[in-house]
Amino acid sequence: MGLFKKNPVFCAFLFLFLLVFASGCALVFFESVKLSNSKQQVIYTGNQLNGLLAVEPAATAENVAVSEQNAEQLDVQLQRIREDLQRGAGLALSNDGVRVMSGIQQYISDFQKLVDAYSDSSPGNAEIEIAENFAFGFQKYVDEAIIPEDGTVVPVLDKQRQVLSYIVKQLIAAHPVGIQKIEREVLELIGTDRHVATGYQINPAISARVGGAIDTLAFSVTFTGYTRSLRHFLNKLAEFELPIVVRSVEVNRPSSATKRAKSKKKTKESLDDIFSAFGGSSSGSTKTKTETREVSQKPVISENVSSFTVTLEFIEIILPSDSAENPA
Repeated sequence: MGLFKKNPVFCAFLFLFLLVFASGCALVFFESVKLSNSKQQVIYTGNQLNGLLAVEPAATAENVAVSEQNAEQLDVQLQRIREDLQRGAGLALSNDGVRVMSGIQQYISDFQKLVDAYSDSSPGNAEIEIAENFAFGFQKYVDEAIIPEDGTVVPVLDKQRQVLSYIVKQLIAAHPVGIQKIEREVLELIGTDRHVATGYQINPAISARVGGAIDTLAFSVTFTGYTRSLRHFLNKLAEFELPIVVRSVEVNRPSSATKRAKSKKKTKESLDDIFSAFGGSSSGSTKTKTETREVSQKPVISENVSSFTVTLEFIEIILPSDSAENPA
């Protein structure tokens, strides 16, 4: 305090200088921190630039030629994928209602004759059982071919006929015991009430249909036969000659035929027992013993005829046109 009282001016200047020095030190510290951060940012940016230069090839003539070759290969693969997805678009469709209805009538007649003549096609083939006037999916046109009022439905009917022709051919080639039912989505509505959908409709939960991307036509085929018939049918569809996808398979094993066979066998055995009680049989003891030995030699387990319901979808991918992909 004595020094301050003796030299107040000197002490004031000294205090001021100390304050300025402290402020300068603080500024130097903050600026050094900013400089360090800037250096780190420069180093990080430089590393990113070096990485980009290493990844992106230089625009040399060799690199340009390789890039063009890769682009051509990718374009070829894209076209192949497009063709596979739009394979169904290759079907020749007609807008002529009279011609389409005539084709449906011919389709029904041809397959009825094919099934009738199936047993004569090769030795050992059993007759395929179908209902009378079976129309193979076009039951509403079996008696009278009425052209739909909506002209846009006509080519769809033609497409359904062509797809069903392929499906039925593969089914017949699978040697089924019988064809019980073939259903298609009924898209044509004849009458005044055009807002009520009638006929078979696929369950949306199993459908591959997506609005604006995937369009489908659904079918359902119910037939009787052995497991090998189902396996052959599915294997032929898996060859993907047409874009037909199996959505579901239901199997039912009818027991009525087995029960009838068992009841007949029991009746025969009971008659034999009655006659044997009096020292004879309905067909002779020697014949009964022979049949018993033959039955004992037959396999215990035999494959039963089952009923199969296969849900199918004919798939068409809706791809954008080239003009939409490459606008001018």
